[in-house]
Amino acid sequence: MNGENYHVYRYRWVVLAVYGLSTATIQLMWTTYFSITTDAWRYYGFADAVGGESAISFLSIVFMIGMITLSIPSLAAFERFGFKKSVGFGVVLMGVSGLFRGFFGESYTMVMIATVGFAIAQPFILNSPGLVAGKWFPESERATANSVGLLSSYIGMCVGLLLTPVVIAAGMSIKGMLMLYGAVGAVAALLFVIFVKEKPQTPPCPEEQAFRSDFAEGLKGAWRKKNFRYSIMIFFCMFGIFNTFFTLIEPILKQLSHNRVDATQVGIIGVLILGVAIFGSFITCLISDKDRLHRRKPYMIVGNIIGAVGLAAFIFAEAFPGMVAAAVLYGFFIVGGAPLVLTFAAESAYPTSEGTSEGLLMFSGNVAGVIFLGGASLFHGNHRLLMISIVAITVLYIGLMFLSRETKLESQTVKEAKS
Repeated sequence: MNGENYHVYRYRWVVLAVYGLSTATIQLMWTTYFSITTDAWRYYGFADAVGGESAISFLSIVFMIGMITLSIPSLAAFERFGFKKSVGFGVVLMGVSGLFRGFFGESYTMVMIATVGFAIAQPFILNSPGLVAGKWFPESERATANSVGLLSSYIGMCVGLLLTPVVIAAGMSIKGMLMLYGAVGAVAALLFVIFVKEKPQTPPCPEEQAFRSDFAEGLKGAWRKKNFRYSIMIFFCMFGIFNTFFTLIEPILKQLSHNRVDATQVGIIGVLILGVAIFGSFITCLISDKDRLHRRKPYMIVGNIIGAVGLAAFIFAEAFPGMVAAAVLYGFFIVGGAPLVLTFAAESAYPTSEGTSEGLLMFSGNVAGVIFLGGASLFHGNHRLLMISIVAITVLYIGLMFLSRETKLESQTVKEAKS
């Protein structure tokens, strides 16, 4: 694709692929212990399940604290230092932290130090898909480029959830597994440094379509809108539940099943949730886009009601097949429906850019993750009661969906009245 002052390069796919690998790798580092929580706290010498689970969960919380405290500074760094230097800082720090965690993986204290490194690196990596899309892709391909960030995140989580228990069951030590993941992080960092460029020689689109940041202005405009505030609260609950459930997925499912599922089966259930979520996001968004009025709200409500049934089913499913069915419902309808909530929020916040509205929602979701995981410790290992509370919160935010309004329909009504 060529124009008088712009040119689209095939090399954009190389940049996107390396960036996607970096995104998947940082998510792999985050999910490392999710499906081996029990083995992990025993390996690090904690005396009881309550204290051990809290210690392993805190590793996940540190990641979220990093996203909360450094998201806005990372956006400022993108503007001041550019794409390669800012994101490259995060990717290289991830690689160094991964190797450090591998070399000293038998010590919980050293693992925590490495986790702080990951937490600093994460916002510089995960907050930049719009930067990649804006610098390298024409407007007609930016949605595809942006979606790679979400897909890569899911892939990284799938690897962490499934590969970790498999290699541990095969006889590899936890330190050996951390060395393996550290090597992956180092390779990802090396590929980024070698192959990623700041921007193409010629912009990929006309000047008026070029990437630009309006975060400060968009923040003020979005927050003034009541419908967007509802979206923030809805995503706050959704993402808080998601982070809590996945961080504690192994002890939750083992307790609910009375230890009838093992770590590998827990990993399979986690991967299944994310796998059907990818499929569900495509189907749900396609149906909504094909709707004559492009409605979001009815599909959000119906999907989350069905997904809530799936969450509740985990409480009563005491065997692997029942949990698989629950995972399909939760993954397809709630996790898979999350992009629809992001779209609903972006439309509610208009004319604030999608990057700003999505960044605000992700910020709120990470705050929720810290709060919800902190609250989970108050249940003292009673994961059945925790799941009941999660279902109750799901019902609560579905109620907020009923209170929100379809922004596009309101705009269309105003236009019809004026005409």
